[in-house]
Amino acid sequence: MYRTSAPQWRDGGSTTSHRGTAVPRLVRAAWRTASGPGEAYDPATVHEDHLREAAAPYGVEFRRELFAGTGRRTSVQLAEAALSGLGPLPPEEAPDVVVVAYATPDFEHGELTAAYLKHRLPGEPLAFAVSDQGVLAPFTALRAGIEYARRGGLRRVLVVIVDQSSQPYALPEGDSRAAERDSAVALLLDWDADADTALGGWGFGPAESTEPPAGRVIRPLPGLPCTGVWAALLGDGGATGGTAVLADADEELGQLAYCTVDLEGLRADDGAGGN
Repeated sequence: MYRTSAPQWRDGGSTTSHRGTAVPRLVRAAWRTASGPGEAYDPATVHEDHLREAAAPYGVEFRRELFAGTGRRTSVQLAEAALSGLGPLPPEEAPDVVVVAYATPDFEHGELTAAYLKHRLPGEPLAFAVSDQGVLAPFTALRAGIEYARRGGLRRVLVVIVDQSSQPYALPEGDSRAAERDSAVALLLDWDADADTALGGWGFGPAESTEPPAGRVIRPLPGLPCTGVWAALLGDGGATGGTAVLADADEELGQLAYCTVDLEGLRADDGAGGN
């Protein structure tokens, strides 16, 4: 297994002096969502004993009827749907780096999403996932992907964000990290600045002291902990050119994050209601 970590940065987001800042251009974006039950529930294939044993030390009960009534779509299936929404990606347009972001666990976890995408895309790009970042994982994923591109002389970054809603356990009421439906977003970004240009328009820190820049700020749709802000951009005709600031907050951690993207020439697909 290959493990990777994000490049390190100091105050100001850089380990070196820079001539200026730039923001990535969002070239293509797709959002796919689904709700309701999936395939017929088969206890023999669900590994119920494992789900019971994993929860037992915490006094949590496995709920078969709850799990059986969900879609049980895997993160790989959701990611594939969003990736397909981008349209064909020939080698000259394929990403150099792929970063997967999520906050909800995948209880139908038979295949690694990043590994699947690596072999699904032309050129088998570097692919890894960002975890333990709460609902702000997509902002870390974008930063990590752009840093790899900037420092490695690469250009295209694919960020795939997944909210998997199927749960075999009852969740605390009002949990902001729970997904109300399955949702996935694929973002193909272009970094055409050089290594001496730092990523601009990005911030991550305590909510009380982190403020998005003035201007057009996109806020998340409810019930979609990781994909919500990108769904808001794509689902209401917000992707209309110029630049946009996307901002979200993790109430559980007291953190806020934002990023800025250039939307000029964006090819966006919101799935016309999902699939």
